[in-house]
Amino acid sequence: MRGWVFVVVAACALAGCNTTGDVASTMYPEAVRAGSPVKGDTAIVLVGNGGSETINYLQFVHSGFPAINARGISLAPDGVVAIPIAVGTARLELQNYTTTGRPGSYLPNGVSMGFVPVHTPTIDIPSPGLYYVATVFPGQQRSFETRPTALQLAKLRKEHPELAAMKPVNFSWSN
Repeated sequence: MRGWVFVVVAACALAGCNTTGDVASTMYPEAVRAGSPVKGDTAIVLVGNGGSETINYLQFVHSGFPAINARGISLAPDGVVAIPIAVGTARLELQNYTTTGRPGSYLPNGVSMGFVPVHTPTIDIPSPGLYYVATVFPGQQRSFETRPTALQLAKLRKEHPELAAMKPVNFSWSN
């Protein structure tokens, strides 16, 4: 009997990791592409790159399981990436990232290498809109900043006009 319980629990956990319904509820969301439509009931988190290296992976942790992994991105210096996140996500924080010059991997014993820790302050995503998580600074002493600059916001509005119409929740367009 305990064997069946284990199988059912494992199957449910795996099913939760591979959610195919709402794109914002997946553990591997795809970054919003310029010009792509964004649903009005979507929450988008924004992360900027204030360093000199390109960021290619972001990992967010939150009050639930599993972690949210934005992989396959190419966040160039001075850029901002937009990641859809499920409305209702609580205690979201950017935990770590990797760069093209410092890829992350795991050793056979499970120890991770190459991931750069960040640990931003947690934010809740109670409603649709835009949420600014942080600007990270790869290769620099200062780890992150939680407020976007006016230059970053201007670039975001130019490259992603579909996001400019969304309501900013924890920042203003006039930063």
